[in-house]
Amino acid sequence: MSARKSLLIILSSALVIRVLAAVIVTGQLEHNDQEFLIAGDAGGYWELGGHIARGEPYRLLGQPGDPLADVSIPREVARMPGFPALLGLIRSIVGDSLLGTRLVLAVVGTLACYLVYLLGCRIHGPSVGLAASAACAVSPTLAGFSVLILSETLFAVMLLACLLAAETLCCRASDLNQRPRLSAALWTGLASCAAVYVRPGWLAAVPLFAVIWIAFSVERARATVEAAVLVLVVAVGLLPWVWRNQQVTGHPVLTTLWAGPSLYDGLRPTATGHSDMQFIIDDGLFADPNQTEYAIDRHYRHAAWEFTRTNRARQPGWDWPSAGVSSSPGPVPTSSASGGR
Repeated sequence: MSARKSLLIILSSALVIRVLAAVIVTGQLEHNDQEFLIAGDAGGYWELGGHIARGEPYRLLGQPGDPLADVSIPREVARMPGFPALLGLIRSIVGDSLLGTRLVLAVVGTLACYLVYLLGCRIHGPSVGLAASAACAVSPTLAGFSVLILSETLFAVMLLACLLAAETLCCRASDLNQRPRLSAALWTGLASCAAVYVRPGWLAAVPLFAVIWIAFSVERARATVEAAVLVLVVAVGLLPWVWRNQQVTGHPVLTTLWAGPSLYDGLRPTATGHSDMQFIIDDGLFADPNQTEYAIDRHYRHAAWEFTRTNRARQPGWDWPSAGVSSSPGPVPTSSASGGR
């Protein structure tokens, strides 16, 4: 069987599996009188997508019954706009249908399988590309996550696009004296910028890749130009978001103002390794109309840093939080290290 036919079978299977997952997840949640499997994150993305679809201000107000929404100032820089923009586009077409949205996300997940195939072909050949794509297609975890109202799958697509473009830069040219590959650097920068708009953590990888690329390149002068183009494209691409944040907060925020609470969620005396944002409600900072998102973010960043600085002796007893807890970004103390709980 040709590689093209094999790929078609794999992608068709991936789509069917994800469509079935969308139907099953939607049906199960409706049976339990729920909208989202992970209500906090998904609900926030869904709300922001709705604001975009209706042309309303980009801010988190919260849903009725949300404990934080009842005692919170509007959060205008809580999420990067990449995934909400996709949800806004989907909702402008299919309305408020969660099933319709999940079906579109199933297509996004299938696209990720195709990009895995392309990356495998680039690195090791068609057989590896087909094997990797097939593994992604039938993975229960990847199939299930594809239809959740979460940014992981879209980020995977952007990340794969970035890696595909970066692979072109990493290929050793036959002529070491040729001009810098500006188009490859441009596409790598665009894909990297798109990934940052979905998940801000990828921003740290951009300068790191640029430095490593220059350090290990045979033609460092050419690599320096290519790396500079990459970083410049990302910087220019983020300018609209930075300018928008300057207008709403008075500060040129590069990504979001939710890093502080997320850090403190994992770096505080009562942290266990599991996300528990109840402290936000208990502290009452978001309920204070005299506070701002920027000031609150700085407060929790400082508190997390102080906890880390004053508890260095406890580091040997720390564990990394589980991979499923996205809001605990660093090592957090175990129950025994924190005096039991």
